[in-house]
Amino acid sequence: MVVSPDLGAMVIALFAFAITVVSGVLGGVGLMLGRGQRAVDARFDRLEGEMDRRFDLVDNRFEQVDNRFEQVDKRFEQVDKRFEQVDKRFEVVDKRLDGVESRLGRVEAELVEVKISIARLEGPPPRLQRI
Repeated sequence: MVVSPDLGAMVIALFAFAITVVSGVLGGVGLMLGRGQRAVDARFDRLEGEMDRRFDLVDNRFEQVDNRFEQVDKRFEQVDKRFEQVDKRFEVVDKRLDGVESRLGRVEAELVEVKISIARLEGPPPRLQRI
């Protein structure tokens, strides 16, 4: 089969045109993808910076909370020390009260003895003497 030179030239021109169109389309697609990628990269960089800023804020808040907990712990330690001091004072007061109670018991016994002695000195009531 013999092909005319005009037909061959047309096929070659058509092939070259197709390659040019395909390469133009692919170049345009590549350009669009490149622009989209740059936009995505820029947005990611912006979001990454925003996320870093937000994480820094959260970290700062956690540090503040940790500092507050440390302050609360110190206050509780102070309160515990005060309770220990109060407990020691109560122990001293308890010992003193025990001493006072034993003294009161002795005073009560002596008071009963004094009442009995007074009653013996006074003698029986006058009504009983008449009977």
